[in-house]
Amino acid sequence: MHEVNLTINQSNSGFSIIELMVTLALAAVLLGMALPAFNGMMTQRTMTTQVNDLVVAVHYARSEAVKLGGLVTVQAVDEGDSDNEWGPGYCVVIGDPGNCDNPLRVFTVDDDVTLDATGILDDEDSFSFNGRGLLTLDGDDGTFRLCSTDANTDPGRIVEINTIGRTTSRELVCNP
Repeated sequence: MHEVNLTINQSNSGFSIIELMVTLALAAVLLGMALPAFNGMMTQRTMTTQVNDLVVAVHYARSEAVKLGGLVTVQAVDEGDSDNEWGPGYCVVIGDPGNCDNPLRVFTVDDDVTLDATGILDDEDSFSFNGRGLLTLDGDDGTFRLCSTDANTDPGRIVEINTIGRTTSRELVCNP
């Protein structure tokens, strides 16, 4: 009879605890570097959304005024805070400003931003377009300042509305 000599080669092909700990530490460092950038990106996305909503409200009010041949107003829902009059939101209504009980459309503002009217719109809780699509305020362009409530976040945005309802937007340093 032949004798068979079987040798079994075993190899450890798993991770050692040291390799696992180094990998987890490296992942934690990378995550720690990526998280602030992600938060900043989300804040800027919120700012862009809020600016777009304001521009849509202005264009919507102007087009409805022309379509109806009469006054259409954009007004603040609650203008209580003088540094954030438009922050609680705003609505588009037919006719003179009154209340937002029967609006054409309502716009909300994120809690993480402030929306303050400045210039000719300072301390105003509404602005209107007439049947020809012109802003009914006398004077310069209407201006809104949009800033983050986080003092460490910049830039904000400034939105200007001229007398014919054209809007422009640019960056604004809110927290120098």
